[in-house]
Amino acid sequence: MKLRAGCDRAGLALAAALTLASAAAAQVPEDMVLVPGGTYPMGSDRHREDSRPAHTVDLRPFALDRFEVTNAQYAAFLATLDAKPVRDAPAGGLRPADVRGTDAEFLFTASRSGRHVIELDDDDVRIVAAGGRFVPQPGFERHPVREVTWEGARRYCAWRGARLPTEAEWEAAARGREGRLAPWGDAPATPDRVSMSRRHEPVGSHPKGATPEGIHDLIGSLAEWTASLYRPYPYVPTDGREDPRAPGERVTRGGDYNWDNTPDRLNGVFRTGASRNPTAGHHHIGFRCARDG
Repeated sequence: MKLRAGCDRAGLALAAALTLASAAAAQVPEDMVLVPGGTYPMGSDRHREDSRPAHTVDLRPFALDRFEVTNAQYAAFLATLDAKPVRDAPAGGLRPADVRGTDAEFLFTASRSGRHVIELDDDDVRIVAAGGRFVPQPGFERHPVREVTWEGARRYCAWRGARLPTEAEWEAAARGREGRLAPWGDAPATPDRVSMSRRHEPVGSHPKGATPEGIHDLIGSLAEWTASLYRPYPYVPTDGREDPRAPGERVTRGGDYNWDNTPDRLNGVFRTGASRNPTAGHHHIGFRCARDG
């Protein structure tokens, strides 16, 4: 009888845990994926110096965007700002004098505050002005948005009721609890799995490179802003690296299609990405959002 009672209690506990997990998954929007809480491996002793030492981190459940944020999605955010273009302009053709409103200065490289969100005057941007609105360049609606600063990524996610993922969360999503090297396993990156051939492609173009849970383009495509300051390992979330007000470079992850596009950089542990300056937009850096699970 005692054994039976113990089994019954264990069964009830398992059922309760499964019910809670199902309820949490049901609350996650369709365009996000729930990543369970638990202990995850981080770093590697077999890769670059800044990926060492290998260690573990304990994370609470969180949800992560299934895809990188697109030009269409970011244009919808820009529409909420007090900034209205007064003439039509092609990609990179806008200048500060072409936009009216109190938020206009936050859209250009030469922002007086140094807290601009995007660089609409850069030739690599794919958001244009048409009919008094900011819209994606035709044909680039589902391409990941680029030339967004770290502040611009953070503000977009906050507008959505979300946040940028920490570096630890990003790696947990990419590698899983088993600590695989990449979302698809331990095999090297190849063009059928990731965008790595200097082509700017729409999100979801390489389903073979997705995680088992269905998170796409973590590797290749655009490198991705994280919330975390670029600091040495081991990762300690309470040492100040997650302070959004602290100065310093912010970690980007995943390699990219243009600069960090070789197999040794296209994996879940590489963190030596090019151009980590958070106050600038970059043609090879995008982002996705996270939220507590």
